Amino acid sequence: MASRLVERVISPAGAAALVAVALASYGVQALAWPLQRGRDSWDYWLTFLQLADTEPPFSALQVFRTPIAPLVTGIPMWLGGAALAEVVFGVLYALSILGWAWAVAPLSRAAALATALVLLVTPTYAGLFHEVSSDHVFALLVAWWAGAVVRAFSTGSTTWLAAVGGGVALLTLCRPAAQVLLLATVLVPLLARRHRTPILRGLAVCLAAAIVPLAAWALHNAARYDDLTVARGGKAWVPFFRVGGDVDPRNGDASRRLAEAVEREVLTLPPYASRRVDVETYFGGVGNLEVIRLIALSDRVFGRDDDYDVLFDASLETIRTEPWAYVRGVADTFRDFLSQRYAPEVRERPVRFASLPAELSVDGEPFPAPVTVSPLVPAIRYGFVWCPTDDLERCVVRNPLAALGDASEARRYDELVDTIRDWNAQLPTRDSNAWLASKGGTASDRWPRPFLWVVVAALALAVRRPRGTMPVLVLLGSATVVLLVHALSQAPQSEFQLPFVPLWIAAVLVGLLAPRKRAA
Repeated sequence: MASRLVERVISPAGAAALVAVALASYGVQALAWPLQRGRDSWDYWLTFLQLADTEPPFSALQVFRTPIAPLVTGIPMWLGGAALAEVVFGVLYALSILGWAWAVAPLSRAAALATALVLLVTPTYAGLFHEVSSDHVFALLVAWWAGAVVRAFSTGSTTWLAAVGGGVALLTLCRPAAQVLLLATVLVPLLARRHRTPILRGLAVCLAAAIVPLAAWALHNAARYDDLTVARGGKAWVPFFRVGGDVDPRNGDASRRLAEAVEREVLTLPPYASRRVDVETYFGGVGNLEVIRLIALSDRVFGRDDDYDVLFDASLETIRTEPWAYVRGVADTFRDFLSQRYAPEVRERPVRFASLPAELSVDGEPFPAPVTVSPLVPAIRYGFVWCPTDDLERCVVRNPLAALGDASEARRYDELVDTIRDWNAQLPTRDSNAWLASKGGTASDRWPRPFLWVVVAALALAVRRPRGTMPVLVLLGSATVVLLVHALSQAPQSEFQLPFVPLWIAAVLVGLLAPRKRAA
């Protein structure tokens, strides 16, 4: 009887019912967590709004961001504002749950149904879809890419191998760190050929499906922005963002060159000169804003063709001085990814901005707080990623003509900022329902942490050895390397790990419910 129920649910009618239930669930969630601004929303919107510009004022932003998240977050806001965006994100939430059920179905229909049901009550994953960011877009793509990987293993066909490669391209064009998944375009054809597809053909198809779209985007950037890259700045983030605070000019030539540029170009500015900030104190105070300043400094002083080699080499020199400190930091961040708890915050209108200090102390020495040096005029072309406050107005350049040096770009700057200001003011869409937000926050905080799911999955897969163990292990490995890339560059953020929450859950349920190999 149970098997007949599962067969009935895992069907086109069942899929439609699942989507309907997920949409209803999202509607209830939206009462607790109305749509609000998420990570880098302003920059995704700016990227979208500048896609057709021949001379965009935020020109560097266009090659730092890839197109999928800007399109998905920008088009609904452009067409119907935050109200439409909330509806669209609800649909994406429903499609992501359907995607995970579809991904697991070839391995076990019972596990597919169980995965969908557990995801419907997983508050941590749901929280992603109530923020305007790239995170929920990435989560949706991961779901459907996982389905392609599973089917590549179950069929070995070139069609699904091409889908695996194409999925890697889409994931990369959503979040550049996913470039590491190019490893999967080699691994999957090697492991999933099942004697049906010649190995070289399978590798060629999978790699081509990934590389051709990425090469096309790089050529687009070269033609429009004179930068042959999928996304600029990788060496400026990995590992510089993590170790920039430990740079010492005595570490090596690159560190010395960077320190000299900082002394000339930064420490002579009033906020630093008035406090007599020296190089050691400056690097000790490096945070997000100062990293963006140094990226802009590198482009201006060392040249765009340097491609952040000085920052990257200074990072390596820093790591070589204390390699185990870096290893411990990366390990701690990775452990935090798998042990952190996440609960969406309560939203209210109007948004209240926390008061920020004007001065910090770095090893007992005064250092200007980021808000003191906002807006960061040298980084104007890089968007608002450096903005140290949720108050957009604190990060808007008052005289764009002086900052940009071009009247038409200055006018366009004002137009873009006006649009971002309007869209930003629409969020959150309403006040949270206090009771639902409290219950949802409690449920999120008490939800099993990722490492518990991973441990149970590992035990179930090792003991039962069910059908589908290999594709699940490949997916788990893929998630691991993506999280490792983030750990190599920065402190843990829940949003990096949350797109993989369904994978931890699905791995457990496949391990427990999928038929054993000998019974397949």
